[in-house]
Amino acid sequence: MNLFSTSSVSNYWEKFPVSLRLIIKARLWTAIGAGGVLYLSPIIFNSLGFSAEQIGRGITTAAFAGITTRFGTGYLLDKKLSSIKAIKVACLFAILSDFILFYSQNFLAFLCGQFFLGAAAGIYWPSAELAIPSNCNTKIKSSEGYSLARSADAIGVTLGVLLGTIGSYFEFPRIIYLIDILCMLYILNILLNKLGISRNKIAFKIKDDLDVKYKSLEKKYNLKWIISLLPLLLITLFVTGIMSLLQSILPIDLANGGIIRPPFTDQKVATLLTIKLILLAFFQWPVGYILRNKNSPFKFRLCLTSLLIGFIFLSLSNFLLDGYLIILLAFIPLTISLCIFLPSASDAIINSAPIKYQGSAIALYSQCFGISSLTVPWMAGKLIDTYDTALQLWLIVSILCILLVPISKNIK
Repeated sequence: MNLFSTSSVSNYWEKFPVSLRLIIKARLWTAIGAGGVLYLSPIIFNSLGFSAEQIGRGITTAAFAGITTRFGTGYLLDKKLSSIKAIKVACLFAILSDFILFYSQNFLAFLCGQFFLGAAAGIYWPSAELAIPSNCNTKIKSSEGYSLARSADAIGVTLGVLLGTIGSYFEFPRIIYLIDILCMLYILNILLNKLGISRNKIAFKIKDDLDVKYKSLEKKYNLKWIISLLPLLLITLFVTGIMSLLQSILPIDLANGGIIRPPFTDQKVATLLTIKLILLAFFQWPVGYILRNKNSPFKFRLCLTSLLIGFIFLSLSNFLLDGYLIILLAFIPLTISLCIFLPSASDAIINSAPIKYQGSAIALYSQCFGISSLTVPWMAGKLIDTYDTALQLWLIVSILCILLVPISKNIK
């Protein structure tokens, strides 16, 4: 049977519980709104005359707000706060940040908008991640649910960036904030109406299943579960740092040029980054589907190996006049590695943590993204300023990939 035929895709989609399908739809629309805001906001405020340091302070403000709200959200999720209610709150914070950023003309307003944007992300991500396994049933593994969710995320971000780019051609780049508001309102409609109806039918069954698991595991675990997560969290810190590098440092590397590779124009850089996003959207579901039944150590070894291959290609691109061809080749293993990591890490966190602490575990996992955003771009930027090239950076990252491979065998 052809898995990519229309009927096969429809049958595959229909086998998921109704509540999970609605959560996936919510994640798709969230990613559409957030894609433009996250990727294009720096360009908008740079055109207003904000310095790179001011924009960096705004990103740092968002990261600090996200770190704080992630811990609080994880704690409340452990105390039985509904992930759906938390997502609703995140939508409201996102709408507030969009209004502020849409009208922002000065630095203080920009910081305020970034603060609420970071707070929304900190509330949303632990809740949206925990909503996947809690809406799976006995026939659907959480790994399969996460694979589908990450596909929705990747497709949504790509669409959001494309819509924002189209808006910039019409000299209305701030349309990204209006798009995000509309997406948040649509998500609230889903969560308030359709999801509420479907969840009532399965609420008692989910509660009974969780109660049984909770009672059987409650006495078995204590805070030692955090120690068992350390290998996974260490690799997560590394890979999320890589994601931050690919988003913030790779464009600088392309624009500055390599040792022999000439600098790229802004248009060429934007084109290459768009290709990278399209590849992520294209590969996410097939890769997740193919690896859904593989164990975690295998997935993370494959992830780190793919990253290593990608960074070797990026390093080699420095020595070629037509280095962009090698960069395009590097995007394939780099994209596949992220397609492996994103659903696999979320699933491994859920499976490794006791039910009593799953909210806190997801919050710890989500914090890795915030910590990486705070530290990695700054350190990588200093390294590039010192050597006038990113070659040393890609070589260091390649060595770290090799060193982390043995650690992956300790992940459950």
